[in-house]
Amino acid sequence: MRRAVLIAAGALLALPPLAKATTLEEAIAAARAYNPDLRAARAQTDAANARLDAAKGARLPTVGLAGEYMSGRNDLGGFFGFAAADVDPRAVRLEVAQPIYSGGAILAGVDKARAGQAGAKAQLVQADDALQVAVARAYVGVRTAQAFFEASQAHAKAFDEWARQAQLRFAAGEIPRSDLDLTLARSAEARAGTARAQGALEVARARYVALVGDAPIALEPIADDGVLPPLDETLARAEAVSPALEAADAAVRAAQAAVRLASAQGLPSVSIAARAEQARDQFFPDYRSDAVTVGLQGRWTLFAGGRVQAAKAEASAEVRAAEARREATRAGLKTAVIAAWSDLQTSRLAMAAARDQAQAAKRAVESLRQEVRVGQRPVVDLLDAERDQLGAVARALAAEGEVTVSGRQLQVLAAAGAARP
Repeated sequence: MRRAVLIAAGALLALPPLAKATTLEEAIAAARAYNPDLRAARAQTDAANARLDAAKGARLPTVGLAGEYMSGRNDLGGFFGFAAADVDPRAVRLEVAQPIYSGGAILAGVDKARAGQAGAKAQLVQADDALQVAVARAYVGVRTAQAFFEASQAHAKAFDEWARQAQLRFAAGEIPRSDLDLTLARSAEARAGTARAQGALEVARARYVALVGDAPIALEPIADDGVLPPLDETLARAEAVSPALEAADAAVRAAQAAVRLASAQGLPSVSIAARAEQARDQFFPDYRSDAVTVGLQGRWTLFAGGRVQAAKAEASAEVRAAEARREATRAGLKTAVIAAWSDLQTSRLAMAAARDQAQAAKRAVESLRQEVRVGQRPVVDLLDAERDQLGAVARALAAEGEVTVSGRQLQVLAAAGAARP
């Protein structure tokens, strides 16, 4: 007895571990870590952060150190009483400059970089929202394809059994040749449908892997909470949190800063400068010089061939273009929210109708199966009803998937419970 228990325990330990079920949120989390598009958006955000740091750095003093060392021979031809001599000319210079006025260029540069940072962050959120919807679509795509493939297999198996029985009944002279041929045709059609369903499942799995980076394993069903917030409330929330609108606003701010930056090209700039310099053997043997100077440095471009005015005109035009794109984004956002809200409502109604249709088709098949057994209806009627049932199942599965996708789309548009990066 003890030996049998040990053998059984060893067999259990040898079994492969059960696959852990995957939820939609877990699939989205895996996609966030894997997806190349999202990684690129994060890198763009890091680059925008670096540009802002660089723009802020223009406010701070610059410190430079320069030096040189040479070796050679200097012949002054007797001037100043110096004959030819070996010299080692060398010098070192330390310079410090602190901008005090730049015509607004530094502040405009910081504002432009800050707007670029906000835009990059908004685009990262946009990429994450798009990824959530794409993963939801791929997730339900796998579940739908898997369920339909299994239904197709059962459908084909049932048709094969009806074909076997039809051949026996034809051999016994109970049915005509036409009934047998129609049954065999339906059976072949069912096998072809199973092959197509298997191919669709493989495609759905490949799309899932391309987004998530892992194979779809035991995907959990997704419950629909049935909640549909008021459309006006959803529109208001979407406009308040929309990353697309935030990116468009950031583009307007960046364009406005570019106008100030272009205007600053025609204004003077002033800096405080300090210099400490030491030189040896520069002009004649044993020459030495030590100097410290402090003062102002300035620059003012008085004429640039119209380049400053052209830059200002271009920047002003970019402001108008950015404002127009912002208005288009706001209008597009409203359209997208209304479409997602309507799609969710419609998908739920379609799902309920498709489920009712599938249940009705199932009951019709069960009734026809009994009628065929007692000889009240021909087998072909049952085969047609089973084919209709499979179509109803496919429509019900597709409708359930559309509810999930529409719900996720509305969720990310209004940021209703959707986690943001």
